[in-house]
Amino acid sequence: MATYKNAIHGMSNDYNANSRPQNSAIDSTIPFIREAIDALDISPSSGSLIIADFGSAHGSNSIYAMKLIIQYLKEIKNIENEKQILVIHNELPTNDWTSLFELVKKDNSYHGVASGRSFYEQCLPSNTLSIGFSSTSLHWLSCKPCNLSNHCISTFAQDIEESMAFKHQSKLDLATFFEHRSCELVSNGVLILNIPCVNNDNSLGFDNYVHLLYKCAQCLGLTQEELFDYTIPSYYPSFSDCIDNELFSRCSFKLIKAEFNKFDTGVFAQYQNGHLSVDQFSKIGTSIMRSWSEWPLKHALELNKQSKEEIDKILTQFWTMYEEEIREKPNDYDPCFYYTYLILKKL
Repeated sequence: MATYKNAIHGMSNDYNANSRPQNSAIDSTIPFIREAIDALDISPSSGSLIIADFGSAHGSNSIYAMKLIIQYLKEIKNIENEKQILVIHNELPTNDWTSLFELVKKDNSYHGVASGRSFYEQCLPSNTLSIGFSSTSLHWLSCKPCNLSNHCISTFAQDIEESMAFKHQSKLDLATFFEHRSCELVSNGVLILNIPCVNNDNSLGFDNYVHLLYKCAQCLGLTQEELFDYTIPSYYPSFSDCIDNELFSRCSFKLIKAEFNKFDTGVFAQYQNGHLSVDQFSKIGTSIMRSWSEWPLKHALELNKQSKEEIDKILTQFWTMYEEEIREKPNDYDPCFYYTYLILKKL
C-alpha cells in the first residue's frame, strides 16, 4: 500500500476558540496528573525540571495543562522556585506558532520554549525530561498508510485491508512514541497520557458527527479521487491497544495506572435544557468539528489541483451544509468521548 508521508498538517486557525472538548479532556485528566506527580521522584541536587507537552496545538489548552502541572508540583513536591521549571511546547513545524507564542508571552507565568518536531521523533536530549504530557493527540498518525475507499475515518472503514493498515500504523506510531519518550525521560520521570479511543462497540461516541463529514463531502459532488484523498490520518485505538506491557518493559516503563473512561461534553444537555438554542447548538458542533477536521479536506482539494478560490467556495458550502444537517436533526448529535488514561514511570 502507498504511504502518504507528507499528509500531516496543523489545526485550523480558530482551533484555540473551538477546542472545548480538548480543554474538558484536560480537566478529566487532573486526577491522573496529581497521581503522576505524587509518583515522581525529584532529586534535591537536580537542576532545571523540564516538562513537555507533546501535541500543544495553538497553545490555549497546552498552557492550561502546563499551569496545572506546575501548580501540583508546588502543592505535592513543594517546588517553590518557578525558575527551576522549563516548559517545552511540542508541535509540528506547520503549527500556528505565532498564536502559541503570543499566549505564552501574555500568560508569562513560566518559562516556555518550543519544539517544532513530530512527537514520533526524539524531540529533546536524552535523560533531560522529568514530566511528559500528551492529551487528545496520540490518535493522530505520523502518516496515512493508505486512503480509505468508503469513509474519511478509519474507524468506519469497510475494507479489511485498509482498516488493518491504519491499525498497524497506529501500533508502529505508539511504539515509536514510547521509545522516544523513554530516551528523553530521566530515571523516575513520569509520562501522563490521555488517548482518544473507541469503546467495546467500536464507537467513537460522536459517530454521527463523523459520518456527517463524509456525507457532506459526497453531497458536494467531489470527484472520486477527491473523496479518496479525503482520508483523515487518525486511528482511535481500543483500551487494550493502548496497554502493551511488552513494549512498556522494553522501554523501561512501569505502568502506574491505566483507566478507560467515558466523557460527556454537556453541550447536548445545555441544548435540551433550553440554555442553548438549536442554532447555537448546531454552530458549536460545527465549529468544534471544523477546527480539527477541515485541513484533511482542504489538503485533498489541493492535491487535486483545485484553485484557492474554488477551495474556499467548497469549504464554505461544506460547513454550511454540515451546520444545517445538525440544525434539522439535533437529537441525532449527542456526543461523548472515550479516553484511555495512562501514567507511566521511567525506571
